[in-house]
Amino acid sequence: MDSDSTNREAALVVAALAAVAGAVALLRLIPGVNPTTAGFALLILVLLAATRGPLWIAITVAVASTLAFNYFFFAPVGTFTIAEPRNWVSLIAFLAAAIVGSNLFAAAQERARIAFERAQFLEEREAAEVARQRGELATTLLATLSHDLKTPLTVLRTAIENLRNEQPVESRRAQVDAATAEVNRLTQLFTSILDMARIDAAALEVQRDWVTPADVVDAAVAHARHSVDGHALRVDADDTCVVHVDARLASLALSQLIANAAQYSPADRTIVIDARAGDGGITITVTDGGAGLDPGEFDRVFERFYRGQRAQQTAPGTGMGLAIARGLLAAIGGRVWAENVSGGGARFSMQIPGTIRPARTGA
Repeated sequence: MDSDSTNREAALVVAALAAVAGAVALLRLIPGVNPTTAGFALLILVLLAATRGPLWIAITVAVASTLAFNYFFFAPVGTFTIAEPRNWVSLIAFLAAAIVGSNLFAAAQERARIAFERAQFLEEREAAEVARQRGELATTLLATLSHDLKTPLTVLRTAIENLRNEQPVESRRAQVDAATAEVNRLTQLFTSILDMARIDAAALEVQRDWVTPADVVDAAVAHARHSVDGHALRVDADDTCVVHVDARLASLALSQLIANAAQYSPADRTIVIDARAGDGGITITVTDGGAGLDPGEFDRVFERFYRGQRAQQTAPGTGMGLAIARGLLAAIGGRVWAENVSGGGARFSMQIPGTIRPARTGA
């Protein structure tokens, strides 16, 4: 690293930390400001730092923001002690969101740098379009994180506060179940962000093995177990043939389709999974009992952060699951598509190429 780069990064760190200090001072002047507002303001500074410099700068700002968040906004104010257990949840979630967001931005920046080096002959207008798309991605990601973190943190804070009080066993169990569900929701959100970062950075390692379609389905259902809780599944999967594919990435992609079906299917409708070996690989379909897709959405539903009009009215979501499925399948040479089915609902199909042979039977 040359001296100019070192000086630039040092100046960037100083400016970022000064921005954190300024934001804290400004927030402290606002009467009645609450920790949630302060947390989102500091999170924005962390994500902005990630767009301006290397990952280590963003993580430095994330740690500084976390310490400031604790010191100035959590009782007892003016110390690094946290008096209330519920505030640990907020602090840890803030730090996790800041670091995960920083990693995602760092991966996007690295991808853009490689693309720029490989395509220097592109016209200036095309480069400007790429920059515009990156800006839109950053804005959408920030909006998604802000929205999808607020509800789980609120539920967790309420559940922990309620558990501090004397309650019947049934009520305490209900609070624990609610907190567990929101922890699972946060885990899925962070996992989705990391999966998308790996896809963007082309950091998926492909490892093929001989597996049956039933093996892929079993692994996917196990991975999506929290999402399908309360839904009936009907599985018809071939176990008479084995196919040479990457079972891990295939099952992760399928788990996104299953979770999507569970999200938009009423509890009394069965989700149908069919898996077959043939046509030079594996073909798996997932049919839900939801409202189906609007005309013109069959391709758009696989765009990141896109959610159709019906989807927005039916259930909450981030719009990342189907995009992740498409990215995972693309890494192993597969594809995914959507269609409506007669009688209502949508069917999502995925196909993965691979050599097929009969499964061994007997000892």
